[in-house]
Amino acid sequence: MKKKPFKLTKKPGDVYGFSILIIFLSLLLVYINLLNRPGGDLYVSVYIDNTLVNQYSLYEDQTITFEQETYPILLGDIVLAINNQQIRIEQETSPLNVCSEQGWVRTPGLPLICAPNYFMAVIEAPK
Repeated sequence: MKKKPFKLTKKPGDVYGFSILIIFLSLLLVYINLLNRPGGDLYVSVYIDNTLVNQYSLYEDQTITFEQETYPILLGDIVLAINNQQIRIEQETSPLNVCSEQGWVRTPGLPLICAPNYFMAVIEAPK
């Protein structure tokens, strides 16, 4: 006996069902993203040589300079900018100046790292 070849046909209800499934999954992803947002005020933690140096409010626009005189482990002064609830390393001294090319970061938990200077700034939520 010969088997009939399997034939995949599209029915009118399939398009509606698939569309509803895509919309449902999209809404589910948005809902999960909203649930995972940190609550409370965010702040910027600055670490030099794996030691917490200071914490700054993310909601106050400011420019902070970390001087080599105060922190001898740094290769030069580092200027950290907090503006519009995002952070970046504005100026620094390192062999390739990669630290200042990272750009703005606004995602909590995503660190700005300047490895040659043992410097790290990260947006954190209260614990």
